[in-house]
Amino acid sequence: MPYYTEKSGKQLFYEDRGNGEAIVFIHPPGMGRKVFKMQHSLARECRLIFPDLSGNGDSDLITHAPDVSMYSREILQLLDHLHLEKVVITGYSCGGMVAQEFALTYPERTKAIVLAGGFPKVATGGLRFEFLGGMYWVDKSPETLAKLLSHSHFKSAEIKRELNEHMAKSDPASWYMYYNRALSFDCSKRLHQLTMPLLLIYGNKEFWINEHAKYYRVCPNAKMVIIDHAFHQTPATHYDHFNEALIQFIHEAI
Repeated sequence: MPYYTEKSGKQLFYEDRGNGEAIVFIHPPGMGRKVFKMQHSLARECRLIFPDLSGNGDSDLITHAPDVSMYSREILQLLDHLHLEKVVITGYSCGGMVAQEFALTYPERTKAIVLAGGFPKVATGGLRFEFLGGMYWVDKSPETLAKLLSHSHFKSAEIKRELNEHMAKSDPASWYMYYNRALSFDCSKRLHQLTMPLLLIYGNKEFWINEHAKYYRVCPNAKMVIIDHAFHQTPATHYDHFNEALIQFIHEAI
């Protein structure tokens, strides 16, 4: 099975599909790599790498509280394991914070960034409410949160079940702390350092999140795509438009 051993000794799981330009997909808290199910078709054109961050999905638990920087180091070690010099880093929702931290810390390993519903910090009341709600439900009933998230992302009963079962493997304490540490994360003052190509993808109905797009005006190579009739879950609910935007961006920017 595709595991690699992180420096601390943890076994971390990843999927590696296709050939071509390498894209690493970083998931939000608790959801694991299965949230990117609808991106698998992109393997016809690119090499796709889907890790489960530690404490999530099929990866080992962690012995201390995770933070965004720790997860970005896990991505670096995965790239070293795969002998990949530079990649496109794609982060969805809170996973975008890990993507941004990776690109800011290791710009020499980053060809481009794609942020689906991205934000450099939690700067609106609506987004803060979502984070606090996620933390509440992870603490009270992670099974309920897993069911809610799987149903909000996919229509297919089979895929809902697959995601729900995958999320059930995530460690609730790690899940909670991923939310908690990301809630206080802020890279907004460093965004001007992101000089590599950057694609922002938002749903036009997620106003409490796409309001964060203003922070990326300082990025010299930023491009934004708004998907009509979409909320936050664009990689899953509007995957056709999301995948098309991602592939077009890679063809044009790299």
